[in-house]
Amino acid sequence: MAVTAFIRRLRAQSEQGLLDSQMGLDVPLTSLLSGSSPQSTLPSLHLTNPRLAHSYLTSIYPALRRHYHWFRRTQKGLLKPYGRHPPSRAEAYRWRGRTQDHVLTSGLDDYPRAKPPHEGELHLDLLCWVGFFARTMGEISDFLGLEEDRAEYAKHEKGVLANLDALHWSEDEQMYCDVSVDDEDENVHICHRGYISLFPFLLGLLPPDSPRLKPILDVIEDPRHLWSPYGIRSLSASHPLYGKDENYWRGPIWVQMNWLALKALKERYIVDGPEKARAQKVYDRLRKNVVDNVFNEWKRTGYVWEQYDAETGEGRRRVEIPGRPTRERS
Repeated sequence: MAVTAFIRRLRAQSEQGLLDSQMGLDVPLTSLLSGSSPQSTLPSLHLTNPRLAHSYLTSIYPALRRHYHWFRRTQKGLLKPYGRHPPSRAEAYRWRGRTQDHVLTSGLDDYPRAKPPHEGELHLDLLCWVGFFARTMGEISDFLGLEEDRAEYAKHEKGVLANLDALHWSEDEQMYCDVSVDDEDENVHICHRGYISLFPFLLGLLPPDSPRLKPILDVIEDPRHLWSPYGIRSLSASHPLYGKDENYWRGPIWVQMNWLALKALKERYIVDGPEKARAQKVYDRLRKNVVDNVFNEWKRTGYVWEQYDAETGEGRRRVEIPGRPTRERS
């Protein structure tokens, strides 16, 4: 997200038609890197000088590309052995390293998953991360003029978007779900309303005219499920595991995930599409709830927190580094 935001800011500056002298194009890179530039300009040199920005992105791109292909290869899911024939035969993924009650590698440690664990599982959030990764790499390669790479990433992203509905959408539940297999090796959706079911929306993968957007907004706004006065809950309040056991991703409100929702609404879903008026209302209400609660808890405790209680809004778990949850100002 940081790299693509960086590229977009560079392009925005370019589209404004700034002069070379304003953009720093008339200044040799050796001069910029020699330490002779004023100290006040150093933090923004990569933003104000496209040549320096291009040099930086070129230097990190090979490592990003290696990691991209490593991630796709090591987390690949099984399709053919379980009779799955989605539009793309390459885009399906399973988190490695899971246990009966945890998928620590996903970052959503105790969020409900299929039981028992099975090699035939396919994880919705992981497919979405791969699609988002492909889109990010596509933007970087496009900026660097790497056309063959850009076409490769576009193909991967297209496959992910096609398989989202083909593999992970449950018509019965009207939500996106993980996939597993039953005792007869038949495919079944594993559906738990919460952050994971929102991932195609949170990462902006759904087009604004997607028919899936309405049921997603329905569950977000429903106080029986995810809506609270303090932000979007991590798990539906109607779920049998809501608030149970470790209760890390089973109800508590995470600002980072709410920020993703706000970002998706602001940049994608209030701009266009049949749900744009509703998306604007959800954005306004959600932003106010999150900002007010974080601020009120900061006033009460002097800290910002890793997560917030879904019933009271009180800060929980670890105290965060000051300034870290500034994203909720989006």
